[in-house]
Amino acid sequence: MRNYNTQAVVLKSIKYKDADKIFTLFTKDFGKVSAIARGVRKITSKRGGNLDTLNLVSVAIHDGNTGFKDIEEVKTLESFRDLKKDLKKSVKAYYLVELVHKAVEEGEKNERLFNLLVNCLKTLQKNSRSGVIVCYFEMHLMDMLGYKMTLDKCARCGRKLDEKWKRYTFNVENGSFECENCSRFGISVSKEVANSLFQLFKSKITPEIVDSIVEIDKLTKIYTGRKLESRFKSLEID
Repeated sequence: MRNYNTQAVVLKSIKYKDADKIFTLFTKDFGKVSAIARGVRKITSKRGGNLDTLNLVSVAIHDGNTGFKDIEEVKTLESFRDLKKDLKKSVKAYYLVELVHKAVEEGEKNERLFNLLVNCLKTLQKNSRSGVIVCYFEMHLMDMLGYKMTLDKCARCGRKLDEKWKRYTFNVENGSFECENCSRFGISVSKEVANSLFQLFKSKITPEIVDSIVEIDKLTKIYTGRKLESRFKSLEID
């Protein structure tokens, strides 16, 4: 048996037995973890509000011999209250945690992804450019999972992406641009969208990106959905 403390973002919860819940947490030190909070559904429980989905918490977990992990103590570090009050932003935030839940295996530590998720939730709470933040998260999530997008050159011939290209095609199967000489199939995009995708991945937020975000969002959603082979319930609300 062992006890450990860590920070975590609450991804999901389901009811269990009469008074318990099973929570899926994305922890800083141990990756995705499922653990039971016993008695949390009782009116007298003081832990229920601390374990709301999206909350960033400090949590003590007991890993016993029963095959279950138990949440012993929990303290809210950031509830993202203002984020949850904004319907548009909250839908996008729930999409981010759903992405992590479906992309990461149980017990697979990824501190970089944990930091990315927390930083994007904090930025989403105080920034009006929610679409830009979500696309940025998707692109870097794909990178961390080994599906990095090729955005600075033609993925087939290696020709540098620049204004001399006569046509810009985005290959949704491998997340890359292909020049007019190499493109076989994909989505035709404008020069502005192609450049904005590259700049966004490099964390350079420009007015051009904001103007192109609707088209960028379509491309990142298609690519992310194909690589994770999943549909997302949170997008059905948006």
